[in-house]
Amino acid sequence: MSENVSYTNVHRAFLQACSNHGTLSTSQAFNMYVAICAQHDDSHSIPSEADLASVIEAINERIYRFDQKIALVHYDPTDMDFYVFVSLQESPIDLQQNVFTAPELHFFRVLLRELALSEDHTLALIACLNLTNDTASEGMKPLAKTRAEQLLQEWEQLGYFLTLDDKCYLGPKAVVEFEKYISRNYADVVTRCCLCNVTIFYGVKCASCPQILHKDCMKKYLRRLTNCPACKTLWSVPL
Repeated sequence: MSENVSYTNVHRAFLQACSNHGTLSTSQAFNMYVAICAQHDDSHSIPSEADLASVIEAINERIYRFDQKIALVHYDPTDMDFYVFVSLQESPIDLQQNVFTAPELHFFRVLLRELALSEDHTLALIACLNLTNDTASEGMKPLAKTRAEQLLQEWEQLGYFLTLDDKCYLGPKAVVEFEKYISRNYADVVTRCCLCNVTIFYGVKCASCPQILHKDCMKKYLRRLTNCPACKTLWSVPL
């Protein structure tokens, strides 16, 4: 960070809020930023979304050295944008060892694995709870399903998973934080968006070929061109 840019209590408070929440929609993040400015900013200027972007940029310059980042991600299952506080380390699961027990962390790993391996990266909620039986094979007592339900709710609040229509999805935090982990461990079942070259978990499929793309990437692409970037036929799938 350049010396002439001050790192204020607004930056510190917003970073703390992102760290505590894990995942915030852009509207939630902006409302939180406005509240933080009202408390800590003596200039009394009217906060804007551009100001928030600058604050996040300054925070990221500070925390990148600690393998952390506040990332902006478009999440296709809800078609919403989120700010996600993520660890950039190779094995972010290990960071939770002081928070969760060994069986709980194993349940997290199994759930992550099964969502990565499923064809559409979703699982029925009941199937997620049945994964607790897998902990017994590791020499541990199976995790109680009531505790598994509590964990799913807690992890959903942090953005790791999403429950929608009795199905479980990888949440916006998992999509960003575990992108490298999943790509490395399950390379055979993941693909990359041909427009942004980032691993794609949820997106939109061309009607004329097997190509799948991030919905947001395709929206931007269609502002300039009208054909599928893979097969070059006219794009017909509504976005």
